[in-house]
Amino acid sequence: MRKWIVLGVVALVVSSLAYRASQAGADSETPTIKDVMNKLHKGANSPLAQLKGELAAPSPDWDKIQKETKDFVMLGASLAKNDPPKGDKGSWKTLADKYFADAKALDDAASAKNLPAARAAHKNLSTSCKACHGAHKGK
Repeated sequence: MRKWIVLGVVALVVSSLAYRASQAGADSETPTIKDVMNKLHKGANSPLAQLKGELAAPSPDWDKIQKETKDFVMLGASLAKNDPPKGDKGSWKTLADKYFADAKALDDAASAKNLPAARAAHKNLSTSCKACHGAHKGK
């Protein structure tokens, strides 16, 4: 009987460690371009759209804005790690780096509670779509 209990505990520990290892590997994967765009830009309730409304307020909720801008920096940094669906990789890197720089500027402005700078950085992110999609968006 003890033998079966010990084997059961060992099996449970091994399966638990295997599960944790698989989850750690999944967390370290680079988000795809589609994942980034869906998370940050897609829909009327997207962080990009929400920020537009929040930054239009005369007294923005900076705590809320700062939480949202962190996602732009984190996910924006992953764009350049992906290959574009079409177009030149050099162009993709340039545009992805520009997106990240704009995301970082937005986050920095939010941290400093600098409304004009936050609005300008948000505008840069909002208007960057056409150039990137024209050159690199797949079907």
